[in-house]
Amino acid sequence: MEPTESKVLGRCPVCGEGNIIRTEHGYCCDARKQAGSKKCGFIIHNKHHGIEFDDSLVRKLITDGSTEEMTMWNVNGQPFQARFIIVNGKVDVEIKSHYLQGRCPVCGGRVLKTGKGYACENSIPQDPLCKFHVPGILGNRKITDSEMEDFLSGNAQVLDGFSNGDGKVFSSVLTLADDGRVVLDSKIAVCPVCGGDIRVSPTAFNCSNYSNPDINCKFMSWRNIAGHMITRQEMVEICEEGQTREPLVMYKNNGAVFYKRLALSEDKKKIVKV
Repeated sequence: MEPTESKVLGRCPVCGEGNIIRTEHGYCCDARKQAGSKKCGFIIHNKHHGIEFDDSLVRKLITDGSTEEMTMWNVNGQPFQARFIIVNGKVDVEIKSHYLQGRCPVCGGRVLKTGKGYACENSIPQDPLCKFHVPGILGNRKITDSEMEDFLSGNAQVLDGFSNGDGKVFSSVLTLADDGRVVLDSKIAVCPVCGGDIRVSPTAFNCSNYSNPDINCKFMSWRNIAGHMITRQEMVEICEEGQTREPLVMYKNNGAVFYKRLALSEDKKKIVKV
């Protein structure tokens, strides 16, 4: 018996032969009822994950292969964002993921936020192609989405508020190690005086050779100069090129705004405004 026009929702997206019809228990393909047709087991139950299917939602699914994102509920009654899709001849859900701006520095895949931090999309499958992941907590401090996006864009910033096991507070930068792990590294640049490492602290940039008795390098710079917090990139420019590429916004004690570049002094032992 041919289905009545009012029951037909559209052509079956799985077998392509039958029609999707509305029944008492949901929606299904009628190919198994048509003479000479292969049996098709495609079915859409009346209710999935707390969502009541109606004709318009079914038409959207069988026509486009997916629905819009919506709020669904798991078996514990907890809400989550997802959309219905058709996979391998069955109705499934595709859970909404939060992808960050930027790409995995190891394989180029997208990076998404997870319950434990951040991970490459290619590290999620059962047989992962990539192992890149970053814990959400490093050095007893939460890593924010924007900080992670700066790192992925190649513009990692100096981050404050980390602490070690002894409770000592320190500043650092997210850095990709040779083995693909993301680690904290306080090294910012190469000292223009002695060639040592310029390291960042909560208040200043210092040469790593300041305590070396054979070198005793005194190069340092406060991070805050005239109300401007020197960024990692600006410190790199000063050490490598002798000055910042662009004038920086600064403030006088009376609140007046002025613009100056920061540069190495002639003896390269301090930073001056030019």
